[in-house]
Amino acid sequence: MPPPRRLLASLAALTAASLAAAQEPPAKAADPEQELVAALGGEKPFLRGEYKTVRAAFAKYFEEKFADDIQAAFGDDHAAITAWLNANPEVKETFYTAIDPAADDVRRALEIFRDLYKLGPDKLKAYPNVAIAVAVVWDDPKAVYDYRGHQVRTKSILPEGVAKVGPIENYEYLTRAEGPLKAAAQALPWEFLAHVVNHRTPADERDWAVKTYLKRRAGIGLAYKDVEYDVGMLKTQSKVCKLNDQPYTLPSIRRHGGVCAMQADFAARVAKSLAVPAEYVRGEANSGGLHAWVMWVEVRSTAGGKIDFALMSEGRYFGDQYFVGTLEDPKTGKEITDRDLERRLTFLGQSPQNARQADLLMRAFPVVREKKNLTLTQQFDYLRRVRDVFPSAERTWLTLAKMTRDGKQKDAATAAVWADQALTIFAKFPDFSWRLADDLLTPVKDRGSRARLFERLVKNYEELGRPDLACEARLKLVEYQVAAKEWKRAADGLVQTVRKFPAEGRYVPRMMEKLQEVCAAKEFRGGTDQLAKFYLEILPKVPKTRGDEVSQYCVKMHEQALEFLRAHNKPKEAALVEAQLDRLRRGKG
Repeated sequence: MPPPRRLLASLAALTAASLAAAQEPPAKAADPEQELVAALGGEKPFLRGEYKTVRAAFAKYFEEKFADDIQAAFGDDHAAITAWLNANPEVKETFYTAIDPAADDVRRALEIFRDLYKLGPDKLKAYPNVAIAVAVVWDDPKAVYDYRGHQVRTKSILPEGVAKVGPIENYEYLTRAEGPLKAAAQALPWEFLAHVVNHRTPADERDWAVKTYLKRRAGIGLAYKDVEYDVGMLKTQSKVCKLNDQPYTLPSIRRHGGVCAMQADFAARVAKSLAVPAEYVRGEANSGGLHAWVMWVEVRSTAGGKIDFALMSEGRYFGDQYFVGTLEDPKTGKEITDRDLERRLTFLGQSPQNARQADLLMRAFPVVREKKNLTLTQQFDYLRRVRDVFPSAERTWLTLAKMTRDGKQKDAATAAVWADQALTIFAKFPDFSWRLADDLLTPVKDRGSRARLFERLVKNYEELGRPDLACEARLKLVEYQVAAKEWKRAADGLVQTVRKFPAEGRYVPRMMEKLQEVCAAKEFRGGTDQLAKFYLEILPKVPKTRGDEVSQYCVKMHEQALEFLRAHNKPKEAALVEAQLDRLRRGKG
């Protein structure tokens, strides 16, 4: 017997009401911050494995705080997108927490997500991390890797299609891909994919890259070597290039060649075209010359919720492997180092959920601190609990260092323990421990204690094979020794470091200048004579060439030595240095 019409009408009304409720956004909370604080109360949010608890609380907070932006960005599609997001909470919460109002254009990121939703909800559900990466990268086009400067430099021709490539084109390229590209697009977290979708390479060039390099996808950064070096471009300072009046495209770059900038650009964009996270990196060589190389993520597996990978580089020759390079963070547009990139991706890959949980707790920290009026003791306890979740949380350590530098931690013993922990946790990432060290040691007022700690840093960085950091730490250590009028110890330390790293062109001239200051002290008898002898000892150890060219660093060192020797009435020594300098200037290193 069919149900009565009245019952059918009631069921229909109930269904419509339920659907409408699902589509309606949550009522805007009177105080979203207070609700977030309440949701993060107790111990549960600070227990490992509670990422989804924290994520849900933060996503709700975002949805309430930015309700007007969500409404405006989704526009006429607001009800449909809201219903879809509610039906796919994993996508919703990951997306809403990926948007960081401190770094992202909230409304623009939401608008991009709306545009991707309109290309097909099923596609969006199958590629959520691609969509999220595109939204948080392309919300600010200035953060997207822009290779057009290379085209201008080579006076080549930029294809018309470059300007038309944007968020949708990057999304559609990956969502139509097959094979290993499809697997990567569906398996990698959005944080990794941000380094795939941040470029304007036209589709036909990407297709060429796949056709040409798919079989070489493993180790793809080695494509750097496929671009023949344009020696003429180097010698004419880019006035004459083999790419002059040629298309600035991937096939053309490979065909005609270029200098390191073109090699790195080519390799990075070929890798991105194959769904391999990669970046163009620039840096300064130990000789002082500028250089560019490529870095890419060589993924081994994505099993068990972890990303097992190695961050590889190609093009760091002439000793550049010791140096830090820079690039633009595709999410924030701010300059970061390749060491930052390596550290962030490494820790994220090891424990994605814990890393995200700690980051969200730190984003909530200013709100919790204000709403609960936390005492300094309670603030430091909050930071400790976040570190218990994820010991290598970047925001936690930076906050801890800033608070210590600002005088909010006055206990020297505690500060020294924190500095020691940072050295241990970031043993494989010494750039970050160096960034933290001086701030964390602020309460340690005893010069001797600080000097001993920096002596440890110098030794640690030397053992890690990082002459740049060892030199930085040595220069800082000398400040404390000079303040204590320990002239000989300061001089001996500088001499020791210079002897270990005579090829370190960015720091040796600075350390020699500091050594001149130390040796000039009235209390340091015989210092000037010792320095004159040391100049004659160290100059022959300075590399005279970089590649086939005379090293400008070597020239600078000889000029510096000559000026010192003349100023201190050392004519014999000056004559020896002047003769060698003349040979260098004539290209006879």
